[in-house]
Amino acid sequence: MMSSMNRMASTIAAVATAGVLLMPMGTAHAQTTKVDDPADATGSLADIRTVRVRHGVDQVRVRATFTDLRKHGGGVTSAAVFIDTRPGRKGPELALVTGLEYGTDYTLVKVRRWKFVGEPITCDHRLRLDYRRDLMTFRVARSCFEDPRRVRVAMRMDDFTDRSHLITDWMTGRRQFTEWLTRG
Repeated sequence: MMSSMNRMASTIAAVATAGVLLMPMGTAHAQTTKVDDPADATGSLADIRTVRVRHGVDQVRVRATFTDLRKHGGGVTSAAVFIDTRPGRKGPELALVTGLEYGTDYTLVKVRRWKFVGEPITCDHRLRLDYRRDLMTFRVARSCFEDPRRVRVAMRMDDFTDRSHLITDWMTGRRQFTEWLTRG
C-alpha cells in the first residue's frame, strides 16, 4: 500500500514529466519588421501607410495598409510587392502585381533589373483585400523562390484614377527595401 507521501511524490513526478514532454522542442519563429510610410501620395486614396513583413518557416507574409482603400475607386489603382532573396544580386527576384479594386486579378512574376519578365509563376500564393480595414494581405510560400534564407521587400502603388497624371507611391522611397529578414 502506497503512503500519501509516496502518492504525492509520484503525482509531482508525473506532472513534471508531462510538462517536459509537452514543452515545444526548438520552437520555430518568424522574423518580422514594420515600416511606417508618411502620407506622401497626395491626391491618391491608396497612399501606402504601413508595410509589415513576416518571414516565417513556410511563407513570407506582407500586410500593407492604405489611407482609404476603395472597392470601387472609379479608376485604375495597382500595387507591386517586390521580393529580394539574393543579397549579392542587385534588385528583387519576384513581384506580386495586383489591382486594388474589387474584382481585379493578381499574379506573381519574375523580376530582372526591376522589370517584370516571363510568364506568371504558378506556386502557392494568395492575396486578400480588406476594404473595411484598408488592408492588403499577401502570402507566398517560401518554396516559390527556392527556400531563401533571407528576404527583404519593397512596395510601390500606382494610381491613375485622375487620368490626367499618374501618382506613384514607393514605401519610404523609390526602390527602398525593408531590412533583411531571416526565417525562423
